Amino acid sequence: MKQTQITAIVALLLLALALGVSAGDDKTPGSTKPTEIAWLSYDAGLAKAKAEDKHVFVNFTTSWCGWCKKMNKTTFKEDEIVNMLGSNFVSVKVDGDSKNELDIDGYKITEQNLARSEFQVRSYPTYYFLTPEGGKLGAARGYQAKEQLSKYLTYVHERQYDTTKAQNPGQNKGGK
Repeated sequence: MKQTQITAIVALLLLALALGVSAGDDKTPGSTKPTEIAWLSYDAGLAKAKAEDKHVFVNFTTSWCGWCKKMNKTTFKEDEIVNMLGSNFVSVKVDGDSKNELDIDGYKITEQNLARSEFQVRSYPTYYFLTPEGGKLGAARGYQAKEQLSKYLTYVHERQYDTTKAQNPGQNKGGK
């Protein structure tokens, strides 16, 4: 009798341990969330955005920019921002001082010239939001707290900028 009770207790403990381990293991396929932003080069990011039909978030930065460093330590570490960018955007980082040459569908340009000539970046940090095809939607400049950047990301991801979408569908039901 005692042997049966001991066996039952050991079995329950092993079961509880197994359930506890599996409950804490969040590594199941399809449920992994990014823990940091996966920055791509501009040319690689544009190609990926077109292939995946995702908007592009472009982070124009420099090594000497204090507010850029603060963004890297704060806003870009926030789970909400990391998840939004990882799930809904292709994230691109461009160094406004870099002579690194990009190849955008045969068009060769340095990161520095891309920032200065193509995007007219005059201060850092500057963030551009692009369509999946690479069209410019708008920009934000300077330090962005989590709440503000989250609003911008939601606006772009939900395509609220698209004026061709029906505004408030069903609003006039039963009305004049």
